Amino acid sequence: MNKNNLLFPITLGLSDGIITTLMLTSRILLTGGSIPTDLIFRIAFGASFVGGFSFFIAEYSRLREEIARTSKMLIMRSPDKLVKGKIGRDILVEAVLATSLSVLTGFTGALIPLTFSALFSGSRIVPELVAWIALALLGAGLARSVQGKYVFWIITMIVVGIIITFLGFFLNLVG
Repeated sequence: MNKNNLLFPITLGLSDGIITTLMLTSRILLTGGSIPTDLIFRIAFGASFVGGFSFFIAEYSRLREEIARTSKMLIMRSPDKLVKGKIGRDILVEAVLATSLSVLTGFTGALIPLTFSALFSGSRIVPELVAWIALALLGAGLARSVQGKYVFWIITMIVVGIIITFLGFFLNLVG
């Protein structure tokens, strides 16, 4: 796995961890409630594990599809020889490594609002603001890496964070 392939699992893990945690806990966070330490780690683990599982399925499927497409371009009857050989093992290893990175960054992303909730217990807005700022920074990083418009990516990530926060508040998933 080369360093050019690291951006996707890192950004997906971080954003998924932050957004999933906002969805699950926004009722508690916006009412100034506290989240017990054991629940903080269970939420972070759960969010990162579910996100990582979805990431692995998507990434491994994408890589296998690339092999199938390549085999058609090479006018092979079947991609089986490519899949069962070194290339097949390489894509499995790449998918597992990228998934591990996504899970680790997802756990980290989930801890961002949860940690600030614990540090500023009783605050109704600090954890959300920190999460939205983290999403804005992530948006700036994405804009830079894809040569996109900074303002667009930053605002988009903040708006997504705000929408998810209020949707989570009304769904009251963990409260």
